[in-house]
Amino acid sequence: MLLIMVAAGLVLTGAAQTRTQDYMQKIPALPKDSCNATRMSVENFVSGVSFLREELVNEIEGIREAVESHMESNTDVAEENVMNQMSQMYGISQADLEKMKNSKDMTAAEKQALANKMMSQQANMTMEEAKNFSNMSEAGKKAYAEAYAAESMAVAKNDPKQSAKNNYASNLYQTNTAQQAAYSKINEISSRIAALYNPIENDPERQKMLDRMSAWNSKLTSMMGIVSDDEAHIMDSLSLRIKNEQIAYCNKYTPQYRSALRKHLQIVKASMPDYKKFGDISAETTKAQTGLDMPAEGKELASLEAIAEYLRSLHEAYKYKLYYPEDN
Repeated sequence: MLLIMVAAGLVLTGAAQTRTQDYMQKIPALPKDSCNATRMSVENFVSGVSFLREELVNEIEGIREAVESHMESNTDVAEENVMNQMSQMYGISQADLEKMKNSKDMTAAEKQALANKMMSQQANMTMEEAKNFSNMSEAGKKAYAEAYAAESMAVAKNDPKQSAKNNYASNLYQTNTAQQAAYSKINEISSRIAALYNPIENDPERQKMLDRMSAWNSKLTSMMGIVSDDEAHIMDSLSLRIKNEQIAYCNKYTPQYRSALRKHLQIVKASMPDYKKFGDISAETTKAQTGLDMPAEGKELASLEAIAEYLRSLHEAYKYKLYYPEDN
């Protein structure tokens, strides 16, 4: 059951085509001018991006539910496939398979004996020997691996069943390795995207500008009410300072953020083959582990989630705009 849940988790990060293409075409273009935009145009843009992202997030959730439903409705089939594969790989009898299905009824000694049998069938060692192997030096591990490989080849020549078992184990290993490589690639893409925005958010001068504006606002607020001419002059001066700092803040950081958004979208577009490959490999891994063909939409999630993440960033295209002339 655990293997089935892991397989379900793997497929939930797949990639696909048609929906991806549809949403890529729906992505709004960057506003031509962010700092001089009116409040109404800003609100219209933000609202449009928010609506599209919400639609996409709902789509993603629907696909997740469909994949989970498919896995749950085929639990019995998947369990049977897993058991048959374990029988093939480890040479476990039908009687031992039934014991595994009801492992809660097995004693500790029976579980240990079955584990030893599986290790012996697959790697020609007991669980105790496996523990000793983990403590070997690198030279010792290499020597054992070479000896085991030579023995396996010799056995396979005279035993077709052993050859088939080794091929199955090798194929499963290769599929899992490919899936991990694809997962690492997706993580690398995510890191590259995060690196576009981090310098802006972590710029110490940006926080200093915000702190200055906050201090001026606090002082201005404290002077509200009936004031003298001198105090009114001070308030006007503070208001002008705040306005100029807000304009400077937008002019400094909005171009940087717009540049990051453009690069972000370029990365997403260029990475679509990687998202698709990840989805295909995830589905292959699930097939290898459970014998189940996953719904085609299960491959779609990585690409759709990448688009949703871009829309989240695009939604904040005006995040550094603090001043609207029409509000004065």
